[in-house]
Amino acid sequence: MKSAKILVFGKGGSGKSTVVTLLARRLCGEKAKVLVVDMDESNATLYVMLGLKPPSKTLTEFLGGRRNVADALFKSKKNLDWSFTEKGINKLPKEIVSWSDGLGLLVIGKISEFKEGCACPLNALAREFLKKINLPENEIIIVDTDAGIEHFGRGVEESADILLMVVDPTLESIVIAEKAIKLSSRAGKPLFFILNKVDKNIEKLMLEHLPKDKVLAIIKYEPQITMLCLKGQPLNLNIPEIDKLVHSIKEMLS
Repeated sequence: MKSAKILVFGKGGSGKSTVVTLLARRLCGEKAKVLVVDMDESNATLYVMLGLKPPSKTLTEFLGGRRNVADALFKSKKNLDWSFTEKGINKLPKEIVSWSDGLGLLVIGKISEFKEGCACPLNALAREFLKKINLPENEIIIVDTDAGIEHFGRGVEESADILLMVVDPTLESIVIAEKAIKLSSRAGKPLFFILNKVDKNIEKLMLEHLPKDKVLAIIKYEPQITMLCLKGQPLNLNIPEIDKLVHSIKEMLS
């Protein structure tokens, strides 16, 4: 399988982290080495869903902290050392990646203090990491973005090969999807949709607002997912629609 950088986004609560987890686990079953990049500054439990330990350091901490990163990216006061990205995800420093059976997690950074500031440096750092990281064959990065579409404004999509938007049955999701179609076109990036938490009636209504040929998977509401997340247990589930999604991605990468 060719290497790829896949960016998954959607409004808050759409289920993007769930889709990221299920997709990452399934791609590992295809003998790919998969790194999940958590760039959501608020999500505290992605590592639980993946069944991994949290890395000992975020990428922000590894590169000297938030102020050092902001100075380098916004004020050109210094250059960040990106040499650790040259040999692929398998050779990344151990302190910033938690691995298990070919599945890894890297965290860009988190908002953890009062008046710490906005997420702009974290978005910019994610953009630069995705630009710099070199991927050999059979290595895949899946990015779990922050909620919404602000990352388009930060240029995070610049280095992505495939964009996947998770759309749940809300008007807000449909409106964001319509904006994402325009933004991805301007960015020159292929955009596809995953409908999540739907039934047959809702599916029909949602498909009236989206290009059907761009919908790669339609995932029904799964109470088991809700229960596992609530209990803090890994999402070790076989969802047939995720198999279809993986098949489509493999075709794109063949």
